[in-house]
Amino acid sequence: MTDARLRQALAYAARGWPVFPCQVGQKTPATAHGHLDATTDPGQITAWYARHPLWNLAIATGAPGPDVLDVDDHGPAGNGYAAFGSLSKAGLVDGAAAYVRTPSGGLHAYFTGTAQRNGHLPGHHLDFRSAGGYILAPPSQVNGHPYQLLRAADRHGTLDWTAATGVLQPGRQPQLQPHPDQGRDLGSLAVW
Repeated sequence: MTDARLRQALAYAARGWPVFPCQVGQKTPATAHGHLDATTDPGQITAWYARHPLWNLAIATGAPGPDVLDVDDHGPAGNGYAAFGSLSKAGLVDGAAAYVRTPSGGLHAYFTGTAQRNGHLPGHHLDFRSAGGYILAPPSQVNGHPYQLLRAADRHGTLDWTAATGVLQPGRQPQLQPHPDQGRDLGSLAVW
């Protein structure tokens, strides 16, 4: 089990998705520059996970990595599943290539990466991770709970965050998160 993260990190990198390690059981980067240290270099990835096989695995989002819609589950405070349903009815999430359950019971929907900026709709419990962002990916764990692949499909669609915001907040401009020079296509998910 200790080399599971290394194997998966190398599989993501082989897809062209830059990866980097995060602290054991956390979302905190384990490298000095976080997502800016993300790489597809097998030698660097092997060096990281040979020294620390239990580090969590992060993927830098936005092209060449995937864009990810993060559907949060905040327990009694609410969740983003109703908003996700609205986006599904509007046909905006049909192109997702994979769905991953997050440790809190939320969902990550993976799309082909773009250069869109990250977005946040707190009232709808949704986050959009694209250029300049990152997500933890299977087989990472937080508080002993894993990220789990629910379904992978041979789809290569994108999510238009501006259109999604328009469906959920008609007449309002999308709320973009700062882009402090952060950043990473989605095809079939070979080694989930």
